[in-house]
Amino acid sequence: MAKTALRTALVASLALSADAFLAAGPALPLSGSRLQRPGTTASNARNARLRTGVRRLRAAESDGTIGKRPNPQVTDSGTLVRDSRFVKNGQTPLLGCVTNLVKNIVGSGVLCLAGAVAVFSDNALMLGPAILAAGFFAAVAAYSFVLIARTCEMTGATSYSDAWSKTVGENTAWIPTLIVVFKTWSACLIYSIIIADLTVDLCTTAGVKSLVVAGTEVALSRTNIILASHIFGLLPLCLLRSFTVLSYASFVGIGGILFVAAFMCQRFLEGSYAPGGTYFAAIMAAEGKKHVVSSFNLMGTSLIKSLVLISTLTSSYLCHYNSPKFLSELKDATKERFNTLTYSSFGLAFVLNAIFMVTGFLTFGGMSNGLILNNYATTDAMATASRGAIAASILLGFPITFEGFRGAFLELTKNKAPTQTQKDVIAVGFLIACGGTAMVLSDLGAVVSFFGALLGSMVIYTIPAVMYRKARKAELATSGSTEPLGMNYHIAGGLIPMGWFLAILGAAVVVLKASTNLSSNVLMSESYIIMSIKVIHHHVDKSHR
Repeated sequence: MAKTALRTALVASLALSADAFLAAGPALPLSGSRLQRPGTTASNARNARLRTGVRRLRAAESDGTIGKRPNPQVTDSGTLVRDSRFVKNGQTPLLGCVTNLVKNIVGSGVLCLAGAVAVFSDNALMLGPAILAAGFFAAVAAYSFVLIARTCEMTGATSYSDAWSKTVGENTAWIPTLIVVFKTWSACLIYSIIIADLTVDLCTTAGVKSLVVAGTEVALSRTNIILASHIFGLLPLCLLRSFTVLSYASFVGIGGILFVAAFMCQRFLEGSYAPGGTYFAAIMAAEGKKHVVSSFNLMGTSLIKSLVLISTLTSSYLCHYNSPKFLSELKDATKERFNTLTYSSFGLAFVLNAIFMVTGFLTFGGMSNGLILNNYATTDAMATASRGAIAASILLGFPITFEGFRGAFLELTKNKAPTQTQKDVIAVGFLIACGGTAMVLSDLGAVVSFFGALLGSMVIYTIPAVMYRKARKAELATSGSTEPLGMNYHIAGGLIPMGWFLAILGAAVVVLKASTNLSSNVLMSESYIIMSIKVIHHHVDKSHR
């Protein structure tokens, strides 16, 4: 009878909800494989723990933190202090995240890759080592992208800057923010330069040299185009109260990139720019018989100048600010799924980079321009359409990049609640500085290129490695575990000197070119290449959330 009563009470207790179970008073909980009689010390203690658990569950449900995990922070003693919550409840499918990340990686900088090869060689065989180098840097950049996500999982950081703050320290958290300020400003300056160059080409194609404004003839010079585009095009976009309307601009950008890739493939395969081709003859007729359309095996190979390509590829996969964002947005974000997202996206980006590099170089060889579209004839309708597509992409991407600058600038100045007037003043001042600089410079000069090369390598390689190593050591110290630091810890240790080396290498390339008085086209190529024209969404996304 006693055993039957115990079984009946046990079944009844299991059928009750947690609230009813606790409200009924001491019951018959299990401890290991043995039943505990009601009223015992162990039974009462267990019921107290259950009550505490239910109260915590209710609190989590009420404050919205259910399903989140503790957010540690590295202390001066090298341990993790859990003081907040981190959410990983993304709803974006894997395919959607792959598409978004590829768009984030690939930008207008792909138009400069053929020119980077042409800087050191006009031998088509050099494309082999160039493609291998591109693949290597894609793989390393993907690995460091994953390291950032690992760091966020260990520390609960929700952004790149937050990861730095929780691992390296809050006192130096301004460093990654300052880098964002510089990179976004540089990207917008490059946008201004490209808008001017592409618009000049489009006007030349259309045969328009001037416009009559208010009875006055205004020449469509580069300076006037920059002035008009900033006042009538970019200023209204940057003064928008919300950039939600531009949220689909990235689709325009990737569509433009794919269109240009298809165009370049078609022109290479049909040979229309080779001697005897339709557009080869058109260029010769327009530029004269002394003009060189393409060059192969004439200038030779300069291995020292191949450093330009290396410094180019160093930052051509820059998108690492957004690793925490993709970690939080990916649906069912397991380690395996995030790895699939990362390596497939960087792999597709590498394929696109290779297509632009190969088709551009095999079409024009050593004469490949720093902006490859400048090589194509102004009478080529598809080239004109490509210039228009890229120009539209840049025009729509400019305000999004500017929003990244403004968000970082406000964070740097610790202005957490700016007024709309302050935002507008920043927009006007930014466009005046950006447009004015673009008028004075036909390229960004050695200073911008120098810091661009230096900071790009730090963001991709050195900083993620430092953050991961600190987080990993702190995690083991907190848990008291004696397990080894792991392979990732030691690989990250190798990325730190690699990042420094590539940063110094990129800066040295800029100094080398400036000291040897290379042509302005080469300088422009390096400016475009090193800075890697792409929208940095981190602060934009942060401001929209």
